[in-house]
Amino acid sequence: MNKPIKRFLKMRFQTKVEHEDHTDSYEFTARGELFHKGSQDYLRFEEALSKDETVQTTMKWDGRELMLIRQGVILMRQGFVAGQQTLGRYVTPEASWETVATTEKVLVQWPQGKSRGRIEIKYRFTLQGQDTGKHQVRLTLEEDKGNE
Repeated sequence: MNKPIKRFLKMRFQTKVEHEDHTDSYEFTARGELFHKGSQDYLRFEEALSKDETVQTTMKWDGRELMLIRQGVILMRQGFVAGQQTLGRYVTPEASWETVATTEKVLVQWPQGKSRGRIEIKYRFTLQGQDTGKHQVRLTLEEDKGNE
């Protein structure tokens, strides 16, 4: 059995949510690791929600579906397939909700050599039947040679 080769990345994570008459934006930078296992690629990184709370985030890409898995104070599992509606779940210590993503666009380009990579997802999201708006997520990925 082959051990997956890990590549370390620097990333910039940006999200924009348009809901009714306002837009919210959120951005952070993080270090992560990219590896291939079986027929899928995995991107893993840690997101700091507050000083004391973090979430381990994994994005799994099989060439068609991008699966977002968050584990920590928030548990979330949501798939994204361009042109389709997918069911998921969002769990906090207080409650658990069903989610639905109606995905317009999924773009995954891994960094090669000196080039940057990116992940883009555009989707409409509902949480327990309530529309949360139109979401746009963009990750800019760059190999982190200093962390090998």
